[in-house]
Amino acid sequence: MEDLNLTRWLLVSDVDGTLTGSDAGVLALAGMGVQVALVLNSSRPRESVVQTLDLLPPSLRITGLISAMGTEIHLAGAEQPEWTERFADWDRKPVDAFMARQGILPHRPEFQTPYKASFSVPPVRWPQFRRTVLDLAPGSQVITSGASDFDVIPAAAGKDKATQWVVGKLGFDPARVIVAGDSGNDLAMFHTARMAIAVGNARPELLERADPNRTFFATEPHALGLIEGLKHWGVIR
Repeated sequence: MEDLNLTRWLLVSDVDGTLTGSDAGVLALAGMGVQVALVLNSSRPRESVVQTLDLLPPSLRITGLISAMGTEIHLAGAEQPEWTERFADWDRKPVDAFMARQGILPHRPEFQTPYKASFSVPPVRWPQFRRTVLDLAPGSQVITSGASDFDVIPAAAGKDKATQWVVGKLGFDPARVIVAGDSGNDLAMFHTARMAIAVGNARPELLERADPNRTFFATEPHALGLIEGLKHWGVIR
């Protein structure tokens, strides 16, 4: 991991559709050489995200990885068990049983973890399912996004809470932290950050609910939008 004493800013970015999607944008971001630490924050579990990271240019330095919707944290490649231990009493089995009774299919096994239960649920059923799931599994939260993504995680987890924990762990001033994303599952992160970037390809579910007072709405997509946002927030001249 780079010397964070020399790094003035921290960028916490979603992966799919935000960082990735434009090879030219990723190469441009990797080649800028600015003093910005990069922590990736993905809804996918670590094993899945690592396969994507292996395809990124080695010059793109990654300080840390938040994965599985904020239930996993790795810094400098090392797991942070003190984060995961707080979910030890959370049990996803009642959620799985309810979904099975309703005939709802889970997402593929590589998108599941002990602390992240993911399903494909029609949006018309989201309100009812949310209420039932929270009754069956107290101490949970439900995150919906996209066309049918319905994720259940511990209430103590989340992209927002994991970001705040990493900021403290790395010793960054919250005023020097920028978050970035493209979908509704990034909203919690946007709501807690002082500065945010919605990339140009962001979905309406994010654009319509992000706070315009602290969100820069890029016109460029993917990593090119990240660069545009970093310029807006004064990180890059």
